[in-house]
Amino acid sequence: MSPGTNVVIALAISSIVIVVISFRNKLVYRQRRELHGCEVPPSLPQLDPVFGLDLILSRFTSLKADRRNVSLLEQFRRHGNTFQSITFGRTTFFTIEPRNLQSVLSTDFLSWGVEPMRLFAFEPFIGKGIMCSDGAFWEHSRALIKPTFARTQIADLHLDDFGVHVERLIDLIPKDGSTFDLQPLFARLALDSSTEFLFGESVQTLAPDLTPSSAESFLEAYDYGQSCVGRRIQLPKFNFLTTDSRFWKSCQTAHEFVDQQIQKALLVTSKQKQDVDGRSRYILAQELLRQTHNLLDIRHQLLNIFLPAHEAIGVAMTNIFFNLARHPRIYTKLRNEILVADLKARTLTFERLKSLKYLQFVINETFRLNPTIGTNTRMALKDTILPTGGGPSGHGTSPILVRKGDSVVFGFYGLHRMPNVFGDDVDVFRPERWEKLRPAHWSYLPFGGGFRVCPGQQLALTEIGYCLVRMVQAFERVENRDPTMEFVEHYKITTESKNGAKVAMVPSHL
Repeated sequence: MSPGTNVVIALAISSIVIVVISFRNKLVYRQRRELHGCEVPPSLPQLDPVFGLDLILSRFTSLKADRRNVSLLEQFRRHGNTFQSITFGRTTFFTIEPRNLQSVLSTDFLSWGVEPMRLFAFEPFIGKGIMCSDGAFWEHSRALIKPTFARTQIADLHLDDFGVHVERLIDLIPKDGSTFDLQPLFARLALDSSTEFLFGESVQTLAPDLTPSSAESFLEAYDYGQSCVGRRIQLPKFNFLTTDSRFWKSCQTAHEFVDQQIQKALLVTSKQKQDVDGRSRYILAQELLRQTHNLLDIRHQLLNIFLPAHEAIGVAMTNIFFNLARHPRIYTKLRNEILVADLKARTLTFERLKSLKYLQFVINETFRLNPTIGTNTRMALKDTILPTGGGPSGHGTSPILVRKGDSVVFGFYGLHRMPNVFGDDVDVFRPERWEKLRPAHWSYLPFGGGFRVCPGQQLALTEIGYCLVRMVQAFERVENRDPTMEFVEHYKITTESKNGAKVAMVPSHL
């Protein structure tokens, strides 16, 4: 036989084998599905049922139009709490069913992971760490980081340093009623606070007449790098961002900045710095240096923590004032509660802040309406089952069979807008709903849940509460100066206000 004939025969045999394997897999899948009583949820209408290129195009159209979370919410409202789609030959399940979230994040945790999806996108920027790893390496990262955040007193010990940054921020706010954007100030507050906690020394971008160029370069590089990572995770591995020179330069700038901070931490000879009253200050870089001498590993761990730590306060505070500026009645009510409490900076402990009920309502409502993380994704590391959502209605209660390599997307933005949990006015900023609202744990997840719950949530909530109290004490009113009233989302890895928080602040005369 000729070489050409051999090629034809080989191709024919290969095609037959592929068809047979595909048929066998579908048969096995159907048998297993019937064995466990599983059903298939509704499917998104798609023109390309194999690669889902039309859905991918639609996704990026939503990103470009700043409607990523909103468009997914519309799909949940149209197709039900659970539905599926096909992209690149794999099934993706979308769900806001609390039982499914509980299973993926907690009870069936070992069946799901993030590394296959995230590592390619995250690693050049923040390295391999707790944000983008699974299994033994994730356990290693968590073991390095968890002891520091597990100290119950850490939030209160940190507030003395944090208070200095807040007062500097307040000093920079125009007092003449002029329009300005709070978002850049909150980003600098987050940078100053995070660097102090992580490295032991703040970069002090809020300090008067002191804005170090290295810190500004880091913040610019961090912001651009984060945006690129957000896009990289939405694309196949070989995409245009792989050759984006600005992205790689941003990664280098971020790495050099953190390496410099680690070197400074190495020079600290005392076990712990002491406050004047003898209380210990906890510095994460120094804690890590006591546990490992691998400087590259420490850089990765610090960057993996810096990402959520920085965004938690910067994005949250911007969103809080975005909402308060549009609801003067709520600001007045919050201010009255704070003034009556007659709070002093030194008495603003975690427990004292938690006791201010309306303050907590405002924070809770902001995280409900504008979650910092709008969606999250897990990939099945082995065949497993989602406990509910199967059936043609989108609200079915049958389990769903998930094959290894399939993924599930859960939308916190949609989860926090479930009328059966939060009321019919779910799109309205109304802190009062929390007077009687006690959502089940898996219905409200501002910091995630299960084994990957944010380890620094207590610290973040303390900083947010402290900053909010001090600003409300200092300013009698906040006025909206943004002609766009609705929240326009800007997706990076987190979701922030595209228009910032353009306001005018009226100083207190008390």
